[in-house]
Amino acid sequence: MSHVSPPLHHVGIVQPTEAEATAMMALLGLEEDFRGFVPQWSALCIFTKRLAGSPVEFVIPDGGPLAKFNNGFGGLHHIALEVADLDEEARKLADADMKFLEPQHVKGAGNFLCNFLSPVYTRGLTVEYVQML
Repeated sequence: MSHVSPPLHHVGIVQPTEAEATAMMALLGLEEDFRGFVPQWSALCIFTKRLAGSPVEFVIPDGGPLAKFNNGFGGLHHIALEVADLDEEARKLADADMKFLEPQHVKGAGNFLCNFLSPVYTRGLTVEYVQML
């Protein structure tokens, strides 16, 4: 039986400030699509328009748990995969002796719920799972 991987929803990059995120967007030729604040992680999240593939999410911490990510320099933080049902994904992870970081799914900056698989299970890669609302 073949396994179908979930589609890439976005790539998340931590930037120390909104100005640095804006400068990076300009450098890469990206345009803002939408933004939102996620209180759970005390972070402004700016999503770019989808061009040929996945949008980029720039995460700007506001003193929360991500403020010291990569010693405060920011950088690639996660890849996000879109799944139909986060609860079903949690069951699959539990069957493999893994679990999401958050006990309850979190309302993301867009029209979705999300949760993260700890990098302890992936040899250092943080994976976000996204369920569209």
